[in-house]
Amino acid sequence: MNQFTSSVPIYDFAILGAGVAGLSAARILSPSLKGVVIDSEEQAGGLAWQLGCKATDRCLYCGVCHGIQLRRDLGNFSSYPFDLILGQQLSSMFKENGNYHLSFKSGRSIIAHSILIATGIQPFDARQVPQYGYGTFPHIYTGIEIERNLNSEGVKAFNAYQKIAFIQCIGSRNFKEKRGYCSRVCCRYALRIAEDLAFQYPHLQIDMYYMDLQLLGGKKELLAEISEKRVRLIRHMPYRVESPNGKPILLFEDDQKVNRVEYDAVILSVGMTPNPGTKQVADILRVNIDDDGFIKDYGDGIASQENIYVCGAASGAKDIETAISDGKKVAQRILSVHQYLQQGIS
Repeated sequence: MNQFTSSVPIYDFAILGAGVAGLSAARILSPSLKGVVIDSEEQAGGLAWQLGCKATDRCLYCGVCHGIQLRRDLGNFSSYPFDLILGQQLSSMFKENGNYHLSFKSGRSIIAHSILIATGIQPFDARQVPQYGYGTFPHIYTGIEIERNLNSEGVKAFNAYQKIAFIQCIGSRNFKEKRGYCSRVCCRYALRIAEDLAFQYPHLQIDMYYMDLQLLGGKKELLAEISEKRVRLIRHMPYRVESPNGKPILLFEDDQKVNRVEYDAVILSVGMTPNPGTKQVADILRVNIDDDGFIKDYGDGIASQENIYVCGAASGAKDIETAISDGKKVAQRILSVHQYLQQGIS
């Protein structure tokens, strides 16, 4: 063991990303293995811990409660059964004797036998499509912005609105911008937000402009019911939003003519993109990414380098429940491999 190795903490596993997928994996692994979870952000939980419950007089199965339960199960950060290191950005890696030596920009270093990439996703920045007026015109929101404020005073302005519109697929299914994939969560969260807003403000007329509804995953019947009862579905994609009098006006073509419809507010259902750290981590660890910029999963969370794995939304857009489930599944895979190796040694 060289001088560098002797002064650096050694772990059985290191998880890069402290979102719900990474934390769920750590919970499975930590009773048997010594591990660390590292994130470039100063807070754990990722996007899932920023969102609020959308239940009305019934549960809408948005998955936020799974993230809340995980936080309760983990308890206080200081009592986690694994090390948690926040605010650390990976800068380099080399491999020696089957172990990965990871260094961070702060000068900190660790050694790990296995690495699990759980860098997650981030909402598409709606300012990249200026034709929809986000950040320029008033009363234009993103779906994630509304989600973060559903359980607070942040949506009280909707009580004064009479007519609002959702525009789907903002930042997704756009081959020109190399985001041709479906983010898989936008239609579902938009319908759940619509249900919540309609419950809080029954007078609202809610229109939804879409290409086609992607009601993927569980509870499709519930989402179909919401789409039939709570919103007016309009199968057109507005190509621009104007605001000459302070109210957003949607422009779209129908029967070769331009329609202009005024609303009190517009909600842009933004898609999900790879976390900025994903590409950086992939380059440093020398693992493959797919055409959409996510870590390539070759099955069972296996990445393109030995003993490097991927889970959750780092390998593609997933909802909260699926990301947690995926983290647990890949953790079981890592655990079984480690146990097999230990049996071989003994």
